Amino acid sequence: MLLIKASARIVRFFVFFFILFSNLTVFSQSIDVGDTVSSDKMLAKAREYAYNNRKSEARKVCRQILQHDSTYYDAAVLIGRTYAWDGKYDSARIVLNHVIEQRVGYYDAVDALIDVENWSEKYMTAIKYADIGLASHPNDTGFLYKKARALNNSGNSKDAVIILNQVIAINPSDKDASGLLLTIRKEKMVNKLTINYWTYTFNNDNPWSFASAAIGRKTSNFGTVSLRYNYASRFGREGNQVEIDAYPAIAKGIYMYFNTGISDKKNFPFSRLSMEPYVKLPLSFEMSFGFRYLNFDDSRIAAFDSNKVVIYTGTIGKYYGNYWFSVRPYFTRGKERWSKSVNLTVRRYLTDADSYLSVILGTGISPDEQQYAFDPGYYLKSSKIDIDYQQKIANRFFLNCGTGFAREEIRAGTKRNRFSFDIGVSVLF
Repeated sequence: MLLIKASARIVRFFVFFFILFSNLTVFSQSIDVGDTVSSDKMLAKAREYAYNNRKSEARKVCRQILQHDSTYYDAAVLIGRTYAWDGKYDSARIVLNHVIEQRVGYYDAVDALIDVENWSEKYMTAIKYADIGLASHPNDTGFLYKKARALNNSGNSKDAVIILNQVIAINPSDKDASGLLLTIRKEKMVNKLTINYWTYTFNNDNPWSFASAAIGRKTSNFGTVSLRYNYASRFGREGNQVEIDAYPAIAKGIYMYFNTGISDKKNFPFSRLSMEPYVKLPLSFEMSFGFRYLNFDDSRIAAFDSNKVVIYTGTIGKYYGNYWFSVRPYFTRGKERWSKSVNLTVRRYLTDADSYLSVILGTGISPDEQQYAFDPGYYLKSSKIDIDYQQKIANRFFLNCGTGFAREEIRAGTKRNRFSFDIGVSVLF
């Protein structure tokens, strides 16, 4: 057994030196190791290379330092970190573990190893190295924070919260610990209550009023599931509808939008069904394709004749910096021809993903707007512009408001102006 352990150490030793000194070449403008240039200055140069995405050059300078002084561990740590930044975690581990074998508990090497294991999603190993660091530095907030992060990522948010509170007690201004603690608390708020109100006014018709109340919950199998009640007052009558939304995950990078609902057929279709898979694509693109089914026959839950309307839709979206761009067309088969509509959305995210300003330009009528889903054939032509704003307040409240204008043709040769205003509030709990 002792022979096996000794052999393993010898193998690791030679692998370490192979990684450390492989491909060692002298620069065309090589820095000579000697009295004129100190190792500290060379390390500063290596760090400059590393932080400017010239990591291979940084490693070469560090190897020159180690050839001169094999105990200059900061150079070896930088080699390990640059390997980790390149995703070469095994090489980083070999270099960094050799450092802590030579100098037990060396702070920078342990700190780098914790990062390597967190980045490679080896959270239990990250916790082990954090404990090694804390054995020598019991109240070090850096080690404590990284252990809490690994605990949370491994599913142990309870112990993570205890450690984060310890960090904040030591340093109340620690933004990383406060931010992670806030994130954990927010993740535990899996329920969301939302109330919205809309009013539409026209230049030649009575105003319309709408309201909705929804309760949603994050689930592990079906994504966010919501139950929503809708109310509409228009054409001198009041209507009611109940809907269910869900966003189940299908596979990695693929999820489904599912919606179904039923109403008293006053201002809403009697029943509806929507299905639309979304696929995340490279370069921050996303696309989808699905349908909306509307049934206007209240004598049966589903109709397949002239009482039903099927709208085909999809979307192509792109995230670019703090912006999101999306194009969504709708195609509906009529008796003689296809009718088409399209929405273009440009959204600017503000302080976070929950605070934004959106501008929506559209032609035609969207069946996703419940205010117009009572009869997609009611309008001949329409063009609109809507502005929507949402702001997160105190990390659990969301205020939403919007306004818009549309020019609508309700009969051949008859047009009207429509002005809209909406306001809503949501709360997480």
